[in-house]
Amino acid sequence: MAAANRTVYVNLMDLNLFTIVCDYKGGTYISQVWATDHEHAIIEWSTLLRREQSIESVSDQIAQAADDTRTDNIPITGLSGVWCWTGTVENALALVNIIRSAQP
Repeated sequence: MAAANRTVYVNLMDLNLFTIVCDYKGGTYISQVWATDHEHAIIEWSTLLRREQSIESVSDQIAQAADDTRTDNIPITGLSGVWCWTGTVENALALVNIIRSAQP
């Protein structure tokens, strides 16, 4: 069965800027992506990781873990617009904070 093509239009006014802070094996990696919500921010971040390979030799593995569990992010109690996602890659914890940032 052939896959159906689908076009999705997003109003640029509906996009939010998200700052992604990833701590992995003692390194801190910071990225920014535009997305409609925090779950889509994880998807955009995983795409960015694959393209830029910003986390040494594990960008693809972290991106895959994020794709596989993108709905597992947890809102941080007492804060607005902040979520946490964790994944395990090569037996090490990837601790990721997703922060809805102010618009420039």
